[in-house]
Amino acid sequence: MAGSSSFPYLFLQQLTVPSALVLCFLSSFAGVALYRCFLSPLARSKIPGPRLAALTSWYECYYDVVQQAQYAFKIKEMHADYGPIIRIGPNDVSISDPDFTDTVYVPGPGHKRDKDHAKNKALGVDSSVGGSITHDLHRRRREALNLFFSSRRIHQGLESELKARSEQMESVFANAKETKTVVNLSDLYYAFANDIVHKYCFGNSPNLLSDLDLAHTRRTNVAAVLGSVKVMLHFGWIRDLMELLPLSVRWGMMPPGVRDMMTFRAEIRQQIDRLLAAATGLAVKNGAAPSIFTHLRDNGSLPESEKTAQRLEDEAVLMTMAGSYSPMLSLATAHYYLVSRPDIMRKLRAELADNKSSVQSTAQQLEQLPYLSGIIHEAHRLTFGLTGRNPRVCPDETLVYTDTTSTNTPKTYTIPPGTSISVSTLLIHTNKTLFPDPWKFDPSRWMLTPSSTEDEKEAVRRRQKALLAFNRGPRGCIGAHLANAEMAVAVAAMARWDMELFETSEEEDVRFRHDYHVMCPGLGSKGVRVQVLGRH
Repeated sequence: MAGSSSFPYLFLQQLTVPSALVLCFLSSFAGVALYRCFLSPLARSKIPGPRLAALTSWYECYYDVVQQAQYAFKIKEMHADYGPIIRIGPNDVSISDPDFTDTVYVPGPGHKRDKDHAKNKALGVDSSVGGSITHDLHRRRREALNLFFSSRRIHQGLESELKARSEQMESVFANAKETKTVVNLSDLYYAFANDIVHKYCFGNSPNLLSDLDLAHTRRTNVAAVLGSVKVMLHFGWIRDLMELLPLSVRWGMMPPGVRDMMTFRAEIRQQIDRLLAAATGLAVKNGAAPSIFTHLRDNGSLPESEKTAQRLEDEAVLMTMAGSYSPMLSLATAHYYLVSRPDIMRKLRAELADNKSSVQSTAQQLEQLPYLSGIIHEAHRLTFGLTGRNPRVCPDETLVYTDTTSTNTPKTYTIPPGTSISVSTLLIHTNKTLFPDPWKFDPSRWMLTPSSTEDEKEAVRRRQKALLAFNRGPRGCIGAHLANAEMAVAVAAMARWDMELFETSEEEDVRFRHDYHVMCPGLGSKGVRVQVLGRH
């Protein structure tokens, strides 16, 4: 007995340092595995899913990095195998149920929803509204901006800008017809949206509509940055390490597109620095309308910590990037289907003619047209908004989900506080019950007629509630009204021109193929391109 009891001590005495380190690593790994798979609060909830996904985030990393941003599609496959609620990471749960969306994103008064810090940090705009982790901090930052993004403010304050940029965009079509040149609609709509949002942010515009080569560079640079999001999600220490290196060393290690984006970010910082150095209220005294960032600078309700150059830089970078790239995706998608599906274009033109719509029609008037509105909705649905899971964390609340899809007794699962919970747009926007033939671009699915039955009306109401392109609730996209106004004006302009596609396919240039936080088509796509045949 004495000999056997002393065996562990004799064994440990014989260990070399490398062997001891290996033993410590294996013991630590075994302990973490035991906790994650069997002992953690989430493990005790017995939510189904692959054991490997529950064990380690390397499972997600494989699909995100090695398989080039495919985890969103893998999650969809897992839901088909395991049901509407699955565990997709050590602390991550995905729910594929439109009826549970409000519980996650629109919980109501008294219920806090934070963002997942690990998922959020990958974007590199930590101090922006979109980067705000806690519920209370987000609310404070959001309240300072809400005035500028209300429907009334957008339609009253930006109507002339929308009209001017639309006319400038149509001049590109006219010139392309005369010169017989190909128009890259992805570049064009990036320029259109960027000129508008930049003017709104700073009171000036880069006028990318006059330089589509620069627009192409800016657009592809944003794509390059988004392409690095998955790497930063799983290897965030790379950014921290890079920041320790001298700028000259970092610069040489960056891909060209990321370097150009760093230059763009420096330009934003220069504008912020000039704005902060200017006298408070100077723009208004000179007769100019206040921009978003002069408003933030002069806002007396915000503490000085919310007006630092770094915070305003983060806000401006996110606002200009998101306010340009996402509308571009929706506009290019809408225009692709208008050109490739003549039946859709005919119905749009008939509606515009019936309502005597013209270049003088306001964005607000155009948004009221049912078929045009359906085109906007379908474009948003099939570009999916944020394709990343956009999870929420309930810091102090246990959620309960009941799976009623089972043929047996409904099964209830508890989701403990601190769990990262998501309802992804891919899952909801391709839900076959809500959206029959979900990958078909069908504006009529959003329309009602005087003869519509109550069931048809309810189906449209459910679709409208399930549209998550701008998310929902207090953290929904602040720029939704601006994006819809841009869409309405641009879609009406599309109807005034005849075009044909140029070396563009639905599968490679339009369809959602990769999840780089926003949808990405084929990695080799050059964008949606057309030849202009003439004015209709």
